[in-house]
Amino acid sequence: MNDEARYETLQTPIGELFVLASADRLLSIGFSEPKRKRAASPIASKTIGLLDEYFRGDRVDFSALPFAMPPQPFYRTTLQALLAISYGSRLTYGDLAALAGNAKAYRAAASAIANNPFAIAVPCHRIVPKSGGVGAYGWGASKKAWLLHHEAINCAEV
Repeated sequence: MNDEARYETLQTPIGELFVLASADRLLSIGFSEPKRKRAASPIASKTIGLLDEYFRGDRVDFSALPFAMPPQPFYRTTLQALLAISYGSRLTYGDLAALAGNAKAYRAAASAIANNPFAIAVPCHRIVPKSGGVGAYGWGASKKAWLLHHEAINCAEV
């Protein structure tokens, strides 16, 4: 990662979020403190503002952020496909794999989700098991359940 990367934080109803950004790209969003210097970054500040809007129920899309997408083609395509999933929607891993261009690659899609560096903004929380339920989430199933509930409540306003 870029040595010039800086991070900012946002206290949310489900814990403190950390936004890591370089001068021109969003590097990650997560619930684990990055090993970087805490300092202002225009992109991190913008992202914090957008996330704050999301938690207030006023934001449904983050696709305009300058994500530093991974170089691996299917991984990148899968994360980009996640950006196309509508606020309040839920899809299965197979649905996501089909959106990413290979309906049979649901395990690869699940692996991409497990390594999603952009919590909430690249909405992997909208992917649920075919069998039902909330399913796994890299930051904990209770956070995923909260996000799905939050979007369901605010979806009527979209």
